[in-house]
Amino acid sequence: MSAEHHVIYIPGLNDQRRGYERLIRRWSTYGVTPHVHRVGWLDQESFRPKLERLVDQVDQYLDEGQAVSLVGASAGGSAALNALIERPKITAVVNLFGRLRKGENVRPSLDFAARKSPAFKESVLLFESREPEMDDNSRRKVLCLTPLIDEAVPRSTVSLNGATNRTLYTVEHSLSGLLAITFFSSVAINFVKQQVRQG
Repeated sequence: MSAEHHVIYIPGLNDQRRGYERLIRRWSTYGVTPHVHRVGWLDQESFRPKLERLVDQVDQYLDEGQAVSLVGASAGGSAALNALIERPKITAVVNLFGRLRKGENVRPSLDFAARKSPAFKESVLLFESREPEMDDNSRRKVLCLTPLIDEAVPRSTVSLNGATNRTLYTVEHSLSGLLAITFFSSVAINFVKQQVRQG
């Protein structure tokens, strides 16, 4: 019997909204077990304990010999990549329109985007500082998606060298995030499953 493959969805700043579990329930039709991990971006706690709780959930499945992948949306993208650096045994990471670096001369600025969540700013800056630690194998595990038009996250801050970087033919940040986990969820989940086959 093959090991179970857990796919953890990490929402963005408004992660206390209800309904994420219902939205990603159909991922199970692809043969994976979906979960939602709410970071709690707006509670003013620093990012490090938030990352530790995410890594603890990853370890729970890894310790059972099961595969784990992460799908981080918006603010959840940098959290997912930080977890991959902590746990290179993660099978795959999908960054859905998430900011991975501060960026230069871009709008909105990171300070503005993170004005309600210091933890989000910490997450972005932590990943940016640790990105050089990633080897080629880790980078190949990553899919970064950007919409055609995103008013909330500068396009230049989303991609990752050595990863698969693609454009999803959608517009507007929140709408694109919804479509990416529903109508276009096959893009993310098929990438995840491809990493299992290649591994």
